[in-house]
Amino acid sequence: MLTVKSFTQYCLALLLPIIFILGCSEAAAEQIPVPKLSKRVTDLTQTLTPAQTEALAQKLANLEKTKGSQIAVLMIPTTGEEGIEQFSIRVTDEWKIGRKGTADGVLFLIAKNDKRLRIEVGRGLEGALTDVTSARIIREFVRPAFKQNNFYGGIDIGIDKITAVIAGEELPPPAPSQGQTAQFQDDGKILGLHPLVWLGLLIAGFILNKVLGPWLGRGGLGLGSAGAALFAGTPLGMAALAGLLMVIIYSLLSSRLFWDLAGAVLQSGAIGGFGGGGGGGSDNDGFSGGGGDFGGGGASGDW
Repeated sequence: MLTVKSFTQYCLALLLPIIFILGCSEAAAEQIPVPKLSKRVTDLTQTLTPAQTEALAQKLANLEKTKGSQIAVLMIPTTGEEGIEQFSIRVTDEWKIGRKGTADGVLFLIAKNDKRLRIEVGRGLEGALTDVTSARIIREFVRPAFKQNNFYGGIDIGIDKITAVIAGEELPPPAPSQGQTAQFQDDGKILGLHPLVWLGLLIAGFILNKVLGPWLGRGGLGLGSAGAALFAGTPLGMAALAGLLMVIIYSLLSSRLFWDLAGAVLQSGAIGGFGGGGGGGSDNDGFSGGGGDFGGGGASGDW
């Protein structure tokens, strides 16, 4: 016979799993979403000025160029109901800063309204940037600045201290920066030679053409260009290709058809005026993680 007590127990047995599932779903819904990674310094609190953001990003870009390691700064209002440690792991799982296999990434996370911060360390740096070292950086350098509402100063000195630790580590050399190849490095050289050298070779080709004639002029330009690239350390195949390209460029520039087309384009206004403020791009734009992973190393603090 079904009694009131047994009926109540039966209903509870059915409802408890549903309540549990709904509770988990609600907790998951309350999680603060992880912002998309596109910058070295992401400030969602609008605390830092554009100049401060760019200065910090410049330091982080220099570190990646010299050591290969990646540091990302994320400043958010709050982590919500979630602890900063859990939120930090979610960020690093999604961003994957640091190089794959080397795992030399670091996340500098600040939850401004919570007055909480964390340095999350990639697996490859846990032996150098230990929990104790991370805690000391927070306690002795970052926290005093944050207490005075000097967030830029705190982040800046924190980056300096983290960078100093990474600088002493034996890490694999960095790969060429994004948008660059082995033939085009930060010093602006192309196949080992400055662009002005290539321009000088092209001018020399025009002179040879006047003195020796078109065929000997082109031949001299091709051989001279290939020889210069080879002397600068370019592989033989690439040096020969450089000589051929210089001859092609010379032929185009000496063609009447080329100048007729260029004049027609300019007269039609197809090429607009040169706009101001183009610049060379920002160190805080177009940033992406390298596939690094994290194991929970690092330290948290408050102010």
